[in-house]
Amino acid sequence: MRNFLCYGVSALALLAISTPVFAQTPPKAQDDPNQVEEIIVTAQRRSERLQNVPLAVSAVSGNQLSTLGINNPTELRFVSPSVNFGNSANTRGEGLAVRGVGTQIFGDGVEQSVGVVVDGVPMGRNGMGIADMLDVDRVEVLRGPQGMLFGKNASAGVISIITRAPRLGETSLDVQGSYATKDEIKASMTANIALGEQAALRVTYGTTERDGYIFNKVRNEYLNNRDSDTLRVRFLADVSETVRVQLSADWGNSNSLCCSWTARSAPATTPFGALNAASGIVPSPTNLTNAAGATFFQNQDYRGLTSQVDWNLGWAELTAIAGYRYWFAIDNNDPDILPINILDRNSGDSKVDQTSFEVRLASPAGQNFEWTLGLFSFEMLNKGGNIQAGTLGLNLGPGGTVGSDRRSTTINKSDAIFGQAAYTLFDKLKLIAGARYTDETLSVDWTQVQASNTIGTFPGRFYGSASASRGETNLSWRLTAQYNVTDDILTYVGVSRGYKGPAYDQGLVNSTVVFADPEIPTSYEAGFRSKLFNKTTIFNAVLFSTEFKDFQAQVFDQNVFPSRFTVANAGKIETKGAEVEFVSRPMTGLTLSGNAAWIDATYADFKNVACYLGQAQLPFGTTRTSPRQCIRINSATGPFVTEGTGNKLTNSPELTWNFSANYEQPISTALKGFAQINYFWRDDVSFSAAGDPNAVQEAYGLLGAQLGVAAADGKWRIALFGKNLGDEKFVNNVIGQPVLGATGVYSQFPSPDAEQIVGISFEMSFGN
Repeated sequence: MRNFLCYGVSALALLAISTPVFAQTPPKAQDDPNQVEEIIVTAQRRSERLQNVPLAVSAVSGNQLSTLGINNPTELRFVSPSVNFGNSANTRGEGLAVRGVGTQIFGDGVEQSVGVVVDGVPMGRNGMGIADMLDVDRVEVLRGPQGMLFGKNASAGVISIITRAPRLGETSLDVQGSYATKDEIKASMTANIALGEQAALRVTYGTTERDGYIFNKVRNEYLNNRDSDTLRVRFLADVSETVRVQLSADWGNSNSLCCSWTARSAPATTPFGALNAASGIVPSPTNLTNAAGATFFQNQDYRGLTSQVDWNLGWAELTAIAGYRYWFAIDNNDPDILPINILDRNSGDSKVDQTSFEVRLASPAGQNFEWTLGLFSFEMLNKGGNIQAGTLGLNLGPGGTVGSDRRSTTINKSDAIFGQAAYTLFDKLKLIAGARYTDETLSVDWTQVQASNTIGTFPGRFYGSASASRGETNLSWRLTAQYNVTDDILTYVGVSRGYKGPAYDQGLVNSTVVFADPEIPTSYEAGFRSKLFNKTTIFNAVLFSTEFKDFQAQVFDQNVFPSRFTVANAGKIETKGAEVEFVSRPMTGLTLSGNAAWIDATYADFKNVACYLGQAQLPFGTTRTSPRQCIRINSATGPFVTEGTGNKLTNSPELTWNFSANYEQPISTALKGFAQINYFWRDDVSFSAAGDPNAVQEAYGLLGAQLGVAAADGKWRIALFGKNLGDEKFVNNVIGQPVLGATGVYSQFPSPDAEQIVGISFEMSFGN
């Protein structure tokens, strides 16, 4: 299948290669200026109005993201309550979550439950999709299993980022910039160049800089800064009346002293507490200081090529997409965050080469019978590893350290055939069925040796080489019934079965590769979409319930030496809840919008998870009176385990909501003024699968505002803005301190958004 797709896409690329020609915001009726515009989305791989899509999908326009100063997927949680972000010590362990479900695992052999797709190309590695968003037309957030039509392994949802296509017949220049607290500078420039009547070029460059917010007292430097640059070039041409062509290339680079953490709590009687006190550091939930002796850094380079052809055959629309992605990341951190060499070398690197090919046919819209049929092929080569070295607190003599050096090559191949059909009965009832058959293989070769410039190896690890491969086939599907009560009210119910492929644990303590089983969700949804009050208000709501079998979870085990992260299948997790969203224009110039998500996400069956440090331990052989008790189940010297069953999923708030009010008013024939206020609320969350009561972030709310003036013709805009005006303090993660851990010793990842931010922004447009 892969060769067929390669040859097919290559042949089509000789004719043309591009994105579909769709107006993203249809004109509203001229007789009512307060009607809410409807965004055009491609959530079902065809262009349609968002209000006509019988799925749990929402869309955020590029203009809205720009107004709120959002230019990275990690910040989507502030506009889409069902989305969350899991912070980590590096991008290889970061991840997005939808409805409480996401993957936050360091391993090279584990993919994300939430897929990130950019202009139709899936990002195969966690971290690849966490890059600055540049010149974005819209972001579509698809909630629930989405692997039927989108890319691969999207068992919990998809974040689909669609950038702006070149505009035919237009030569223009758009400039945007802002300056804010912490010397934060965001700037971008986009040139749209008409190349005759049938072709255009669009070039965009953007840069982001921001000072760090964690101070390292030993190295006298601020950590967790931002310094990134992005460049994208897109070419579009109408080859004929039926064929449109586009080629796209992008490049990006990010270098930062990231990603550091700080001491949250540490009794003075513990080594960690005493050493922090000696460095003049007081652990606390608001502590923004550490004394790391080794450097923190994280450098990333990425680039890609995308080609797409859309060919109107009359009886169907043919779309072919070919994508290549390269991503390289290298990082180091100091796990003890103190001026002692417990584990000063803790570096990792990952180099990814990824190719993907997709060909699909879609019938014309508006017919009683509509269908989509496609083929997809994907291959990702990931070469990486990590080096760890230090004293581990052992007395090894002057300059003596022990360490390990792991190198691995991971290959993931996936081929699929997918399709969806919809049939309309009685002009009101539409039945939809979709399915995807996937054939996937995950292969790994790795070697672990003693690290250079050390006198010994880490205890408890296997040194040598190993290789293994695992293949899986799967049929995922979706069934939906859609009923249009009126032209303005749509209801639907649906059931779907998703899929995320196998993974492997790179703990490297065994001579064999340990695989985790595929992750299989089954989801039920019921929802409605409505346009009310003469279409001046949009109100949508969804009820959902999803059960994940063999969810791939990461657990931090501090009961072994040295402590390590492991990958395991949580037998079953459940997430259920309700989501609502609205947009309303009650009067000329005023727009109110908001959305909320109530989510109950729990481990329904997660046995033998590592106990948290300090949890009361029962003697071997003692009978449990509660599954939450910590016992040894294998032997008198085996690891202590408990049950995560019934605990909340990590980093999953029960209630999240936001509200925004925007008002515009003409000042003169040439000027208009505008004001905006927004508020974001997030419930408390736990960061421990084992239910550690000390790994909790309390609820918080963030207030933002904006005030400015703009040209009536939209040619320029300037505004003063503020974020977190209440100066709320919170963190993105709480962990048991990974080195020098003890009962009551915790560290945290402070959030860059946990301080009051004020600034000024501007936008200017030139040309036609």
